[in-house]
Amino acid sequence: MMPLREDLQFAARPRLIRYLARAIHGFTIMARDDVSVQVNWAINNCIHYLAGHIVGLSDPAEPLTEARLDGIMEQVARLNTGIAEEIEAELIR
Repeated sequence: MMPLREDLQFAARPRLIRYLARAIHGFTIMARDDVSVQVNWAINNCIHYLAGHIVGLSDPAEPLTEARLDGIMEQVARLNTGIAEEIEAELIR
């Protein structure tokens, strides 16, 4: 099995966008927990950045650059382990 970064780098565009949408959904689930305002702010920030990547990548001509991939990796690293594993498994199916 390839590391997540490579899975994302070589995923077909629809699968990549679905992964990002699933990550956003995962963050909304995490935000339901009884957490501090600061944690909810951090979750909202992750959602903001991932949504921006979806907007950019919804244009088929927009390349998945190393910088964009770095940004995606930075945000999804903040998902809780269970959610991260679930959506990663779907990515590689």
